[in-house]
Amino acid sequence: MLLALTCLVVQPAWALPGDRDQPMTITADEGNFKSSRGEATFTGNVYLKQGTLEVWADTLDVRRDPETGDITFLEAKGEPARYQELPSEEDGLIEVRGSRIEYRPDDDLIITEGNGHLTQSGSEIEADYIRYNLLDESLDVRSRRSTDNNGDAPQATWTLQPGAMD
Repeated sequence: MLLALTCLVVQPAWALPGDRDQPMTITADEGNFKSSRGEATFTGNVYLKQGTLEVWADTLDVRRDPETGDITFLEAKGEPARYQELPSEEDGLIEVRGSRIEYRPDDDLIITEGNGHLTQSGSEIEADYIRYNLLDESLDVRSRRSTDNNGDAPQATWTLQPGAMD
């Protein structure tokens, strides 16, 4: 099982470039590996750490390309699941929480659904759905009001620091 875990996580594709050279540690109550398909699921008090990257979740699904070992998909679920990373020395720490957090490194995307919250450099967004493109720093945000077409549901909230829109 340790060999399967090592094969799964040897080449992560996120966070600071130096983070990729750091060992990845995952703790969980249980783990299930399908090495030939590049899939793993961790359940119960899951914690992942590699350099500045940290994930906390009730369940964590990880997929990698079986040929290259590159992580292609990560999904964390919890109440809430949490994700944080420092994408570069210039950018502030990204902190994300929500019922479901999806990370797609090939597309440089972080998506959170259900009670989503994203913080970076003092700016914050709260919404039912947040899609953040790390490459061009673009955001797609939807409130529960728009998702459910319910006028009584809460709207999305942005708190932007001066210069955040520059």
